[in-house]
Amino acid sequence: MLIGRFQLTTVKFKDLAPIILVMLLLFVSTACANMLIPSYTAIKTEFNIHEAFIAIPDAFFVLISAFFALLWGYYTDRIKRKRVIMVGALSWTIGMILTALSPSYLVLIISRVASGAGLGCVLPVGYSIISDAIPPEERSGWFGTLAILSSISNGAGQGLSSFLGPILTWRFPFFLLAGISVIVIVILFFVKIPQRGASEDELLELIELDLEYSYRISKEDLKTIVKKKTNRYLIIQGFFSIVPGTVLVYFTTSMLVLQYFHQIPPEIQLQTATIFAGMIGIGYILGNSIFARLGDVLFRRNKKNRARLATICLILSIPFALVLLLSIRPIVITELNINYPSTIPPDEIFVYMLRTIGEIFVAYPTYIIFFIFSLMASMLGAGPVANRNAVMIDVNMPEHKGTAASFFKLSEQTSKGITLLISYTLISIFGSIFNMIFFSIFFWFPAAVYWLLASRNVETDMNLKSRILSERKQVSLIDYIFELEIQMDRAIQKVQDSKYYLVNDQIKSIKLLNDALKIFKFCEREGVSRSITNIEKKAHIMYLRVLLIKHETNTIYKILNQEDLSTDKKKLLIRDLRQIYVKISEWEKSTFGEIQTYYEDAYLKIIEARLNRKQNLFKGLRSILEAIKIYERVKYLLSERLEIVTEKHKLTEEESIVRDREQELFNKCSESLNATIKLKEEIESTLNQLNEKGVEFEDLQKISDLAEEYDIDLYEVIVDTFQKDNKTRKALIETLDKIDYIFSQYDEWKEVELKVF
Repeated sequence: MLIGRFQLTTVKFKDLAPIILVMLLLFVSTACANMLIPSYTAIKTEFNIHEAFIAIPDAFFVLISAFFALLWGYYTDRIKRKRVIMVGALSWTIGMILTALSPSYLVLIISRVASGAGLGCVLPVGYSIISDAIPPEERSGWFGTLAILSSISNGAGQGLSSFLGPILTWRFPFFLLAGISVIVIVILFFVKIPQRGASEDELLELIELDLEYSYRISKEDLKTIVKKKTNRYLIIQGFFSIVPGTVLVYFTTSMLVLQYFHQIPPEIQLQTATIFAGMIGIGYILGNSIFARLGDVLFRRNKKNRARLATICLILSIPFALVLLLSIRPIVITELNINYPSTIPPDEIFVYMLRTIGEIFVAYPTYIIFFIFSLMASMLGAGPVANRNAVMIDVNMPEHKGTAASFFKLSEQTSKGITLLISYTLISIFGSIFNMIFFSIFFWFPAAVYWLLASRNVETDMNLKSRILSERKQVSLIDYIFELEIQMDRAIQKVQDSKYYLVNDQIKSIKLLNDALKIFKFCEREGVSRSITNIEKKAHIMYLRVLLIKHETNTIYKILNQEDLSTDKKKLLIRDLRQIYVKISEWEKSTFGEIQTYYEDAYLKIIEARLNRKQNLFKGLRSILEAIKIYERVKYLLSERLEIVTEKHKLTEEESIVRDREQELFNKCSESLNATIKLKEEIESTLNQLNEKGVEFEDLQKISDLAEEYDIDLYEVIVDTFQKDNKTRKALIETLDKIDYIFSQYDEWKEVELKVF
């Protein structure tokens, strides 16, 4: 997007629509999350509940959203994200409508639970979708913008309740936001969501070739996500860093009303307190804008700088936050140069509110300090928020982003929910809301420590991710070319098989030729669009040859199907068909020899794994997985060929020999595939048993890498590394011996049919 000569973003225009819609959904959902706060007094009066229970609906809202964030985050990385986000948005829309219609306090709690479940879905899915549309060097800026919108939506939610609630009841704002969300859901239905991994530099070649990044999260990956050091430190810091913000957002307005602004006329008391509490949010908006862009600039210089910036901001925010609290003073109405009427008329509420705010700054200059330090504290406090999501995306695989975001949200929302649940207990313990808020500020210090730890690991985790993505890109490109070659082979086989039906089954013969034409045309288009020249040329030539054969065959069939055709003429036409049979027979055959080569390549992978076990077990395991993939492809190719042959009523001697060879190779491939799967499962089971004995996979990986690097036997590294740790050394050696035994059994498994599979 360009304005004049200045480029605001490199995000493509087509990707802006889903970003904007998702941001709008997040905006509405965040506003919904905080709309009850200004209405606590009205709800308390309407449902006749004790003050200690007033925050419970919001506490359940937060806790349920945390649980569902983890649940939906996992499925976000497994299934279509548009479906997930629409279901989530619909859930919290229904929750908002139920909130507005709540006839009792119990129904209010249930409706907030429904809203929380939906919000838990929208957050991780939204972050995942946005991250796939944003390039790495702009991530802090975009997520900073999202944080700004979140802050504005916090204010919008509370503002709607503060200003519309007293006029149209506290229920009306929920109806309003529910209507907006329905409109967004409908529009989202027609918008295309970016491909998974579309913004990763390592996968750009795949995206340009319109190839899908096909990897999806598995249950085993959950442990990988949590074990990644950067993730772990950010998850823990989130538990601490959310506490001060939660207390400030939820209780600053109440603190001002109850302890400092209680003399202000009730008609403008809540609105005035809300505006002063909102001053803290102004700096938050500025901070996200400044530190998000700064994070992007610093990231280009050093990959660690986003985390370093967050650390510095958190530490500096503590003294500013403490000073802003100490600058608050109780307002004595007689010291304000305003004569209030006994009851302020509704049409003059806004004027008196503005005059009151102005007089507070004049009569109590410490509120100028409050404003300045609120601005600085919230600006600095926004630094980690502006860069946190960017760091999360930087270190996590495309199929892990939603789940990683849900872990962060789980940590934050759990802490937030617990804080709200025990808030009134904390107020009782500390003696006042002020004391509780003052104490909560110090939770930013441990959060800063964990950010510092994250900064030391973020570059390592990013480099690991980059290496894995680069490897997967190469595999995906090779796999796709391999798949096109398989399709070409299928088309050639269909042409060869069509000759058997030339005389006896016209419909079947033409159908096989049409199938071959479709496949060749598809391969030609793919070759053109993806610049695979050899595929394009071969497919084009074969397409023209088959088209000519089809034309000749159809011409003969039209004459042959005439009713008044003589016997001699029929014989001549059938002879022409047999000539076409001979012509096709002389064409290129589908390469059964190549299939045999693929089969042998798979076994070479097993030999490679057997050799690697002496140095790098994990490299050997990857070779086994590659062998399984090849066996599966070979089996598929052979099954296609055998399926066609079985349709023939009578085979020539030559055709029967070919069929028997293909069937024999198919059986051998099935047995080899079963044996290789068992080999993989046995080795994985053995490694898992080792893990249960306290030896981490990471330790074994390091040992394997060391053995490979110095080209020495794995046994020697283990003996040398664990000389003083007999238990670990024994467990590792027993594991290696068992893996040796598993490999020795492999050839026996290959020779028998494994019924278990």
